Amino acid sequence: MTSVRHSVRAILFDGDDVVLFRRVRPGREPYWVTPGGGVEPADASPEAALRRELDEELGATAGPALHVFTLVEPGRLSTVFACRLVSLDLSRRSGPEFLEPDIGLHEVRRVRPEEVRALTMVPPELGEFISANAATLPALLDAATYAPGRYRPIVDVHLMLTDGEKVLLGRRQGTGYADGEWQIMPSGHLEEGESVVDTAVREAREELGVEVDDCEVVHVMHHRNAGGTARIGMFLVPRSITGTPVNAEPHKCAELAWFPLDRLPEQTVPYARAGVEAVRRALAATPPGLPAAADAALVASKAPVFSLHGWDVPGSADLAAEAVRAGFEEVTVCLTGWLDGAVLVHSDDETDRLPATVVRPGEGVMAALARLAPVGEVTFAGADDYVSPRGLTGRRLAFSARLTEVPEGMVPLPAGSLGRLPYGEGVFVRRASSGLLYGLSGR
Repeated sequence: MTSVRHSVRAILFDGDDVVLFRRVRPGREPYWVTPGGGVEPADASPEAALRRELDEELGATAGPALHVFTLVEPGRLSTVFACRLVSLDLSRRSGPEFLEPDIGLHEVRRVRPEEVRALTMVPPELGEFISANAATLPALLDAATYAPGRYRPIVDVHLMLTDGEKVLLGRRQGTGYADGEWQIMPSGHLEEGESVVDTAVREAREELGVEVDDCEVVHVMHHRNAGGTARIGMFLVPRSITGTPVNAEPHKCAELAWFPLDRLPEQTVPYARAGVEAVRRALAATPPGLPAAADAALVASKAPVFSLHGWDVPGSADLAAEAVRAGFEEVTVCLTGWLDGAVLVHSDDETDRLPATVVRPGEGVMAALARLAPVGEVTFAGADDYVSPRGLTGRRLAFSARLTEVPEGMVPLPAGSLGRLPYGEGVFVRRASSGLLYGLSGR
């Protein structure tokens, strides 16, 4: 039996460009390849092999990886993934091909996908595939990562059960988000074909084993998680309840408990706390003599109909807490540092990049930023999620910060002879052979 060598390749997008290697070897005309390599016995899957290769060859992490192409050749099977670059640090690359100068150079280049057809690609079929799908591949990645087109937010449905001045909460477990914290019970996502009221009735039956009737929306909230996604929260109260609430899903809920509306436990999901407070104000507007949820229509008429939550620029503590709440195994901080119109970058022979570091266990986000450079005023700029080469799920937090001093060994660069920084749209720098330098903003 003839063995088949299995390899993986990455069509790695950095913005609108594809990251390629221009291979220069003795005695051979230059040619082009995509990042990637052989699948090793220790790799858990082809995707795991891909992420290992990206780390070894580019010091890179990537977002969601989509299997888009399979190339079968005599004795070889190549699985090709498309993915977007999240971070790159060539100083971290460790592949054996970079330790053996006799095998030639791997020059990192960024090329428009429609232009790949004109290059001497190995294998040529892959170059043809990239060019032929120059528009389709980014759209597929955007659909997997950002769900572009008509925006369809997640809709959360929260049914608040009250007993006098108390509300029923459940402590989450085994869900992968906010485990150990308290949440409104029942709660769930609106599903296709359901009304908001139908969802509330279903969730009450599934999570608490009770039947509810005449549920009324008393508050609507547009919420955004710190560094994460936005969603619409619908908060309802029922006119009647049949049965006694029980923990019907112990694999998702560690326990149920009643808490005073104005004294929720410290470990309450911030989103849920804000919703309870909005509904508490609505219930407080109910005329005396009526049970708290006896006339849901009246409560709804008195409610603060709509609120925003989480749309202010989040602080570093909120961002770190949300990353933990969401179950990320590591957090990376990335810094756009600026002083007197200059931007901090890290340069080497092949690329310029923003300084970045993984937050150490027990370390705060601000402390990690301070390790990169002396910073003053800090503004959150955005976040993206990734899977590390070790298979850890991570969130990358980008900050813009005013520097308090010129870091040691740096000098301002004069205008002219500027190159484009691959990360941070609109920022320009001058490349240097090594070390940290200042570049000039192109804005």
